[in-house]
Amino acid sequence: MTDAAVTPEFTIQRTFAAPIDRVFDAWADPVQMARWSGPEGTQVTVLSGTIASGAQLHARSDAADGSVLHTLCDYRTVDRPDHLVYDQSFADADGNIVPCPFFDAWPATLRTDIRFEAVADGTRITLRWIAINPTAEQAASFVAAMESMTGGWSGSFDKLDSYLAA
Repeated sequence: MTDAAVTPEFTIQRTFAAPIDRVFDAWADPVQMARWSGPEGTQVTVLSGTIASGAQLHARSDAADGSVLHTLCDYRTVDRPDHLVYDQSFADADGNIVPCPFFDAWPATLRTDIRFEAVADGTRITLRWIAINPTAEQAASFVAAMESMTGGWSGSFDKLDSYLAA
């Protein structure tokens, strides 16, 4: 395991032209979250659970290419409308944590820590993605994928922009 002081962290910010309560609810309401999350062409289905502090959510993502991924999220903090924290892992159809299906060395769990801030032109979010207890090899893989993470999150944020504007 890596030392917490040197655990890699990915950070991205985006401002959305919508009030803070609307942006927060798009993240914290499972029905809304399923409508915009994931890469373009992906359909997310909540299989079980909810979004609340101490709760767990199991979801399925169906990609345009026919591939299927499951995720399991353990919600640590849901503090409307300012802060949302969850630990995310890949899962199987039954909700059991499984290794990442497309990287040989990838952290089993990523903490997603999102701060919401009301600003003059809407809501700014600051999203931090932190590898939880990665091995040195997993940490290196996480760091190497940061450019891709920027593209992935930017695509999801584009979908969120469209959802909020509808």
